[in-house]
Amino acid sequence: MKVSAPLASLLVEASALYSSQPWQSLNTTVGGRLRASTPIALPCFTSYGGLMNVVDDSRCTTVRENWKTGALRTNFPGSFMNLQSEACLSDPSDQCLVDNTITPAGIPTANATCNQGSVPSYYIEITKGSDVTAALKFAKEHQVTLSVKNAGHDYMTRNSGKGTLSLWTHNLQDMEYRDSFVPQGCKDDVGRVMIVGAGTPSGDAHIFADKHDSVILGPYSPTVAVSGGWLLGGGHGVLGPVYGMGADRVVEFHIVTPDGKERTVNACQNSDLFFALRGGGGSSFGVVLNATHSVIPREPIAFADVHLPSNISSETALEWIKLLVDESLEWGHQGWGGHVAGTYVTHFNPVSDYISDNGTKARASFQRVTDFALAHGGTSNVAVYPNWLYIWNTFLLPLDTMQGGNMGMGSSRLIPDELFATEEGKEKIMSYFRSIAQIGFNPVNFYTPVTTPFTYQRLQNPKAFATREFGTSLTPAWYRSLWHLQTIGSMAWNSSYEDRVQYVTNLTNSTVQLEALAGPNAGTHFNEANPFMTGWQESYYGRENYDKLLKIKAKYDPENILTCWKCIGFQDKKDIASPRYHCQGKLQQDVYANLGLQPSS
Repeated sequence: MKVSAPLASLLVEASALYSSQPWQSLNTTVGGRLRASTPIALPCFTSYGGLMNVVDDSRCTTVRENWKTGALRTNFPGSFMNLQSEACLSDPSDQCLVDNTITPAGIPTANATCNQGSVPSYYIEITKGSDVTAALKFAKEHQVTLSVKNAGHDYMTRNSGKGTLSLWTHNLQDMEYRDSFVPQGCKDDVGRVMIVGAGTPSGDAHIFADKHDSVILGPYSPTVAVSGGWLLGGGHGVLGPVYGMGADRVVEFHIVTPDGKERTVNACQNSDLFFALRGGGGSSFGVVLNATHSVIPREPIAFADVHLPSNISSETALEWIKLLVDESLEWGHQGWGGHVAGTYVTHFNPVSDYISDNGTKARASFQRVTDFALAHGGTSNVAVYPNWLYIWNTFLLPLDTMQGGNMGMGSSRLIPDELFATEEGKEKIMSYFRSIAQIGFNPVNFYTPVTTPFTYQRLQNPKAFATREFGTSLTPAWYRSLWHLQTIGSMAWNSSYEDRVQYVTNLTNSTVQLEALAGPNAGTHFNEANPFMTGWQESYYGRENYDKLLKIKAKYDPENILTCWKCIGFQDKKDIASPRYHCQGKLQQDVYANLGLQPSS
């Protein structure tokens, strides 16, 4: 993704680096790409860290006009899509934000000070593996804490960190297509693949795949990287019900491990790392340079887009949600996946039965929701379209709602498919919606992805599927669930500490309700989880996977050089209270005190 001229003007070297010889040597080793990292809004402030700062009107205007765009936030090393990665959550005075409630974003008051917040102190623009090797060696020798940032979409505050040296991998954007591919050290050809640099945005990857008559599984937002944290956290997408998760489809990684070695990782060599990288999360086992994805031949796709008017009542929204609950299991068996919400359903289906008859079966699948929507003044479009890129360009990009510049935080839970199979289970789901409506949640605002690998290899052999091991480190709940139910909200950019404690307290209460709904054997997608939930180890990975991942972490990173909030190797009782995580830890401690909770062991 190319950076426009106004945005490129923000990418300048800031104040002088440490004057010590080790930092100068590191800068020389990485080709002069070690730079000071500053908050994106700094050009708008007269004071920076208590010192005078010269306002740059031109750059400030660029920041204010583009405050919520991915183009700004993914292409600037000190900016993140979600403001909790920039602000110090435990200290509202320690941040550098502008008013995101208006457009352009508001101008700071005369006496406002820009503080560093959680923005790293320095960053290296990573262009090759030797840059990572140099950074890892430097961190070990000088006790410098590292963080890793790609496109900056993380909700969990893991891609930033006060006082850290950031490894910025966003500009690793090379792509290569091959008709056939044998992973290094293996014997079998896995077919057509794309080798995609760690920082390549999904929008660019979809275009590249289409040029080669292929489809690559990717995220919904065009600025999320397909070989970054999305993939390492599992990689769910709207075609996932049929084609599997990104973690299911990746066949090889090229990474730098904490010992500084570049490694090729696949099922035939470094297989333990291959397991860990397929769902164990980023910033834990190494820094990914690229990943090789198994891609799909381009074919027509059935598309269903049914909408209610946005001004429906909460009662109508609950009726609509009940209809979605009733229909979702059958849609899952048919191969549909996508999104359901309080006012719409958007689903996709590449299964041949639903594209070979010009959409007749597809329209029948959505007849009940179409009738309901039309009866309430809504719209329905269910049809077969030529290919994925056509749908992406025509229907998805114009409606892209991935807006940055908010302190967005939520909770999620994978809802087992068995709940949708009985009237008792469906009533349990509806009771949850009615209960949260009573405490102020408007069901009109309900939204959840339906992107679990529901039919992935399940339809071919259901009995074998029940006991199959997929080789990923994802929580097994991904493979036995239908909905990825979310509760998403945001804190005000200028919220007080008391407001933040109250918000996270309410969020954690909501998390407890979601856990009760899903039952004890469910799990959570940790890329979109409550960063402050308890019991995260088992919830994120499943106990057996977590124990295995801990051993792999100890093997490749015994000194815990790569560390991040609630990642593999994070120790609640030690790390929550540590200076490294001050910006998250104090907040969690106060929330847990409110709720009478204890950190995980």
